[in-house]
Amino acid sequence: MTADPLPTVYVVDDDSELCDSVDWLLGSIGIKPQICHSADEFLSLYTADHPACIVLDVRMPKMSGPRLQEQLNEIAPHVAIIFVSAHGDIRMSVSTMQAGALDFLEKPYDPQRLLDAVQSGIETATERFEAFQMHRDVERRVALLTPREREILAFVVEGLPSQNIARKLGMSVKTVDVHRTRIKSKTDADSISTLVRDILRYGVEVPVG
Repeated sequence: MTADPLPTVYVVDDDSELCDSVDWLLGSIGIKPQICHSADEFLSLYTADHPACIVLDVRMPKMSGPRLQEQLNEIAPHVAIIFVSAHGDIRMSVSTMQAGALDFLEKPYDPQRLLDAVQSGIETATERFEAFQMHRDVERRVALLTPREREILAFVVEGLPSQNIARKLGMSVKTVDVHRTRIKSKTDADSISTLVRDILRYGVEVPVG
């Protein structure tokens, strides 16, 4: 059995002194962060195959922290971001938090608050990554189905019984039940109900048509 990937903490800031300070602070509790002095450097190193907590500066040359956050929301929505800034305001704090950031700390930061935020970020990133993996796995399994099987599964997700599905699709209840059995087998699900539960829990869309 493959072990779950360990979370990584990244510090993304163009201020070398701050990076050294955060590196030392996190090292004091046994965390060795990856230091990046720009968003581009971070993107050149980062892969979305592990949990990540990112301590991210707001203002940096070329690409700002909020702009990097936008990109990460597209390619790695499971990351946990903690913003730090000497120029933050309420509007910036609110907008980044609404976009999914965990915290927004003003420089000079309080060391204990940063440590608490990073430890919380590691836990959140791990939980989000597990959910991300499950979403991807359920999505992959649903993609194995034929268009007709996905159509029937979509009705099942809506809560329709076999009789109603048969009426909508102009087929017999027995044919619907045969498709349900195939869906269960192809997706390697314990039951149709557990498959539906996972689809709803992890927000997987069942493509129809």
